[in-house]
Amino acid sequence: MSIRHNEMLTMDSRITLSDKNTMSRLGLGTWRSEPGKVQNIVKEAILNCNYRHIDCAWLYKNENEVGNGIHEALELSQGKIKREDLFITTKLWNQHHVPEDVQWAIRDSLKKLRLDYVDLYLIHWPIAFKNMTENVWSQNEDKTVRYYAEDVTIADTWKAMENLVDLKLVRSIGLSNFKPLQIDEILKIARIKPVVNQVELHPYLNQEELRQYSKKENIILTSYCPLANLKRPNEREEDVSPLYNPIIEQIAKSINRTTPQVIIRWHLQHGLTVIPKTVTPQRLYENSQTI
Repeated sequence: MSIRHNEMLTMDSRITLSDKNTMSRLGLGTWRSEPGKVQNIVKEAILNCNYRHIDCAWLYKNENEVGNGIHEALELSQGKIKREDLFITTKLWNQHHVPEDVQWAIRDSLKKLRLDYVDLYLIHWPIAFKNMTENVWSQNEDKTVRYYAEDVTIADTWKAMENLVDLKLVRSIGLSNFKPLQIDEILKIARIKPVVNQVELHPYLNQEELRQYSKKENIILTSYCPLANLKRPNEREEDVSPLYNPIIEQIAKSINRTTPQVIIRWHLQHGLTVIPKTVTPQRLYENSQTI
């Protein structure tokens, strides 16, 4: 799917998933958001900027704050915004791939979010760690060894995810950071097909092969790190982020927009859903003005 450059979008614009549920095109990401600021930015997003799609994860350790922000916004809206207006995503962590752990994990997330269900539940990564209490990365003390779960396949985990739909704990299920061959393994056994794959995607990492594959399989791609502002050690931000690309800067200047707005619009025009992260109200508002 793609949209014409002049097609009208609003913050209410939704895309229909393969299971017929609908998902907001632009959302708020919360990965690496500063603790203590998540609740307020979620509240601001929903209440004052008309965001309806909020993305979080068990690993981020911010589901309590996200839940508090959601409930504060709903309360302050005095009934104008309802739970069913929102689209909440969270993710199954690598330590919880064993089928009997999958239901525990979603119930733990729901307890923190104070919700009866989430709209979308994703397998965070296509890899299963050994479940080690107080050690989410399943590593030894000096972090030189990682311990993996034995005798669990991604097919086993997916079947447990499908059961969550049956139990009405989640409405839709999907993937994150999966490649085509890994998705193929799920499609071979799926009773309920994955509706979304959330991946790092931006103009410097356009995932063309995955985009074509996803279109063929009717799987919606969601872009995280959509501005590519994820500097690794020994990298300069201006070398790795399109925020500093002179062509994009020129486009932004010519239409009186910011470079983040131009990049977010690029995602939308390619038929993607996109979840830029911010804890700054001004940037939150600017991102919403993209559409």
